[in-house]
Amino acid sequence: MDTTTPVFLTSFSSQTLLLIGLFFLGAVVISFFGGLLARRIVSLSRFAPEARRPSVERTQTLKSLLSSMITFLAFFFAVLLSLSLFIPVSTLIWVLGLFSAAFGLGAKPLISDLLAGMGFIFNVTFDIGEKVEFLQPGGNIQGVVEEINLTTTLVRSHTGEMYTLPNGEIRIVRNFSRGKFSNANISIFVMPQDVGRATEVLKTMSIEDFSQMDYLMEPFQVIGSTNLSGSKVEIIVAAKATYGKAADLRLTLMNRIQEKFKSEKIDLAG
Repeated sequence: MDTTTPVFLTSFSSQTLLLIGLFFLGAVVISFFGGLLARRIVSLSRFAPEARRPSVERTQTLKSLLSSMITFLAFFFAVLLSLSLFIPVSTLIWVLGLFSAAFGLGAKPLISDLLAGMGFIFNVTFDIGEKVEFLQPGGNIQGVVEEINLTTTLVRSHTGEMYTLPNGEIRIVRNFSRGKFSNANISIFVMPQDVGRATEVLKTMSIEDFSQMDYLMEPFQVIGSTNLSGSKVEIIVAAKATYGKAADLRLTLMNRIQEKFKSEKIDLAG
């Protein structure tokens, strides 16, 4: 009886298995400390000029992406080094090229997600903590970005659900957290006989009270409306508020208008 051990099995010597174990142990250690390493790398931005330093949200995004990339590269090289123990380097390069071509065809969505994730390191379309809306063929997804990694982006909707979006499918993004101003328009209804006087009072207020109202970016505009009826006429006050402060400005502005109209004996209708 032939008791010769197959060549394939003899290649797995204890030393080889030890090396493979060390390669993957090193990958696990690097992955474990990837977050710390990512924080160290991102912290270097504090040496940049103040105007060019990334925001807190951008810093969190970079930490998450770099940590994911470190983990991916650690295990990729662990696999590569393990294969080099059995396959000559020249042959390994040829096999990797052939495998990459086949893998690229069979796993095109994954490759697309990875490339898109790497692109987020340099692209500042959205960051962790920002409210966004992703325009998707099956229906738009709106919420706050909670996590960004190399392959997916996690978004928490206002109703609590967590959406997981493949990075390669993100095309059009509506970012609510990067507006320059918010609209704080108010509709006011007055009696037809008071339209002219009310308009003049509002125009005077726009100039005189501009510096006294917080969050108002410029004097508001008084716009006539097509909403006319026999009992009341609508006047629109169009104001630009500091981004995200429209509700506060609208309340302040409405109180001032009511007080001014009361002193001018102008009644609000409806």
